[in-house]
Amino acid sequence: MQEHSEDTAYLELIYNLHSICEALAYDGLDSAWAMLRERIRHVASWHGGDIPTVDGMILITSLNRSLYDFFQFYLHISFTKCCYNNRVHLDQMQDSDSVYRAGMKVLSDYDHAYSENREICNHMERARSYIREHLGEKLSLSVVAGAVHISSSYLSHIFSALAGQSFCDYICDERMALARQLLNRTDDSIDEISSRCGFSTPNYFSMVFKKYMGQTPTAYRKTGRRAAPDP
Repeated sequence: MQEHSEDTAYLELIYNLHSICEALAYDGLDSAWAMLRERIRHVASWHGGDIPTVDGMILITSLNRSLYDFFQFYLHISFTKCCYNNRVHLDQMQDSDSVYRAGMKVLSDYDHAYSENREICNHMERARSYIREHLGEKLSLSVVAGAVHISSSYLSHIFSALAGQSFCDYICDERMALARQLLNRTDDSIDEISSRCGFSTPNYFSMVFKKYMGQTPTAYRKTGRRAAPDP
């Protein structure tokens, strides 16, 4: 049992890098770099002070992917090119010093990409906040762009560049997420949910929902409640 616990703790060190991602996004490069240095030292201490090349590669690979996922899922920014390009650092690791250099390079690349996009990230966040607060209303590109004081073409570009999807697809994803939440957690009628999610008619809502989820809203609600444990 103790050995298993130690194995789990070690795997957490090289795979669970969420706190470093948060530090880079919210506190800056210096904070993230300090945390990564400490993480590398901690991993190395498990091996007498020198991190094995394979474990170093796993750690930096995990860092690269964790940063990509963090920006994608928490900030809705797609740094696909940055993630792809950072693979080259993995081939350069041969000892502990090279692990530090590779880790710093990965952090710096994401920090640079984020800094370059910080202004449009702010526009993106304001647009997302407006969308979340007005899902039950008509949400055209021009309406949202006007609400955040930028042009429609610029807003369209932001969604394509940072969210990795079109404005319309993003709106639909948000409405589907809200619909699933309401179906699972409330007794609201399909008509009410359709209206709260911004669909013009319940029939159109059902058609879109089935396209996304593979079943009608009614069937989805029944399936979810059958799967829920008894109170």
